[in-house]
Amino acid sequence: MASGTSATGVDNPGESGDGDPDASMPKDPDDAEECSTGSTVESRMERLLRALMWVGDPGVARSLRSFSDAALTAQPPVVRTALQALRRKRDPAKYIGQPQYRLISPLVAEAVSEECLDAVVAALGEAADHPDRQHLDRALVEVAGRFPVSTIALMLAYVSVTDMAASDLCDEILASDDTFRVPDSIVVPGVRAG
Repeated sequence: MASGTSATGVDNPGESGDGDPDASMPKDPDDAEECSTGSTVESRMERLLRALMWVGDPGVARSLRSFSDAALTAQPPVVRTALQALRRKRDPAKYIGQPQYRLISPLVAEAVSEECLDAVVAALGEAADHPDRQHLDRALVEVAGRFPVSTIALMLAYVSVTDMAASDLCDEILASDDTFRVPDSIVVPGVRAG
């Protein structure tokens, strides 16, 4: 869970110090492979969409506005177009589940949860590159008072869809800890609850 810089102009939490720029790249949602925790990439992406809805419009809108013009220009045309269109929405979280915006959901989640992820990485200290469950649980307790539960859940969901070393661990926490479970009342059309 180390930090670096991405093409979005925001810190790239998955950039490990080992020189692998793809370490934080979201896993391919069309890849139905089962992850080591037993969940599929598709189910992790569905959880990410629901967590974005849980964070809500103010947090999502604020993060979309934080993308600089230079960061937008650096994106591939399809991503740039989707980001620009979603930025213009008054209530962007409501639209993030639509097919044309699902592609950018990890990028939006990264921007929304960046500050929280940075705080967790700082709390992990030396264990940030390869935390175990005990380290991550302690770090989550340490940052709990500074961020809403929905933002922490989104950060965990974001890490779970990347190739970061802690992706399976974050997925395990989301699956086992009811504290971070997205409420059943949060519905994204076409996405199952749970």
